[in-house]
Amino acid sequence: MPFWKSRRRTADVPDVRKTVAEAQENAAAVTAVVKALDGATTSAQAVKVALDAVRKQFGWVYGSYWRIDKAGRTLRFAVESGDAGEEFRKVTQEASFAEGVGLSGRTWRTRGLVFVEDLGTVKDCVRAPAAQRVGVKSGICFPLMSKGRVVGTMDFFTLEHLTPSEQRLDALRSIGLLVSQALERVTDSEVQAAAALDLQAVNTVLRGLGSATSEEEATRQALETVRSEFGWAYGSYWAVDPTGQELRFVTESGDAGEEFRRITREASFREGVGLAGRTWKAREMLFVRDLAEMTDCVRAPAARRAGVKSGVCLPLVVHDVVIGTMDFFTLEEVELSDSRENSLRNTAFLVSQSLERIRETTRISSAGAELVTSIEEVERNVVQATGVAAEAATLTTDANQAVDRLAQSSNEVGDVVKVINNIAEQTNLLALNAAIEAARAGEAGKGFAVVANEVKELAQGTARATEDVARLISAIQSDAGSVVTSLAAIGQIVDRINETQTMIGGVLTEQAAVTRDIVGGR
Repeated sequence: MPFWKSRRRTADVPDVRKTVAEAQENAAAVTAVVKALDGATTSAQAVKVALDAVRKQFGWVYGSYWRIDKAGRTLRFAVESGDAGEEFRKVTQEASFAEGVGLSGRTWRTRGLVFVEDLGTVKDCVRAPAAQRVGVKSGICFPLMSKGRVVGTMDFFTLEHLTPSEQRLDALRSIGLLVSQALERVTDSEVQAAAALDLQAVNTVLRGLGSATSEEEATRQALETVRSEFGWAYGSYWAVDPTGQELRFVTESGDAGEEFRRITREASFREGVGLAGRTWKAREMLFVRDLAEMTDCVRAPAARRAGVKSGVCLPLVVHDVVIGTMDFFTLEEVELSDSRENSLRNTAFLVSQSLERIRETTRISSAGAELVTSIEEVERNVVQATGVAAEAATLTTDANQAVDRLAQSSNEVGDVVKVINNIAEQTNLLALNAAIEAARAGEAGKGFAVVANEVKELAQGTARATEDVARLISAIQSDAGSVVTSLAAIGQIVDRINETQTMIGGVLTEQAAVTRDIVGGR
């Protein structure tokens, strides 16, 4: 064997040993990460154990996990591990990165691992000045993928300059893949579990609304149930005032500190102002990651001091008009999953439908009560009319009887008239005979003749008077007969009116009873 070959192999031994040692370190790191992830049951736990394992295995001082927000426009800080000084830590927690900006943003854009020898030289990184001041040097970042898209990043930093080998970079790429797979696995499980809990929460809200009989009870139950079932710390209900100009506080549930509660109770919102006002204007659910960032919300300063973070607001729409809103808040920043968003929208719809049902029931009950009152009033009028008709029937009977008596009296008067007429005829005959006898007596009978003539004229006058009376009696009897016939007809009409009113009274009584049952049973 040539000497130069032997010497070359001897010189390569340290490099081989270094390579082997690095490979062993890489394998140990991968193994440690696999073991750590194997016991993780939540995404938060998986992220934390991965950060700790990678940082400790490679001897880095600090690591952080960044998650792309729901809108998909920004990487936001989520979890950290280790310590690189309070200033660097504070800047990290407050930072955010758009795609392509900073170390994390570049990783997001390239969808691959990115290494920088000195973070302080990365001009578009908000952490670069702090890194220079605290002595943070090299940094490395790899993407976390789910279903083919970047969902987050992990970065790690040292206090010295590093020049990692390609073997080390490959190991970190493998670790990124392992973490991505573990996160996707536990995230899918979390999504399924959260969807089941969301469905259970919606069902609980629905059961509570089903038993509510008033708007106040429905809103109070919904507010309490949504807050507790969906895990919010505090919730409040706001109603549009009668003038339609402002949302005013009505009731609350939970606790977010006395100051935040006090300002909430004293606040009011015009359409388009604050979280509640914006929801009113948009007529749809709105979510904010940090209420303190809403510059037009009077509760924002108190939220910052009290630690109130994410909030969601639901519009309540009845007959296509927003009548109020419900908002809920947490004491930590959260992101709403698709399942949670859909469940909250369904909840807002269910509460709105319940309020609409209660309003319709109240309206129908009021209308039914008014209908019952009207029916009862008509029923009283019918009863009163029936009484009047009965009185008319009695008067008709009395009048009929009086006419009968008049007819009878007329007949009796007619008999008397006949007697008088007979007497007049006899008197006239006697006067005639007296006149004849007076004529025979001559001069001696002249006085008697005068008397006989006067008697004759009186008898004739009586006869004429009795004839007039007879004609009047005949007319009275004829009119009495007509009156009797008319009274009989009126009596028949009154009887029919009584029958009709009795039937109407029965129908009205039945309608009133049925209406009471309908109104009372709603």
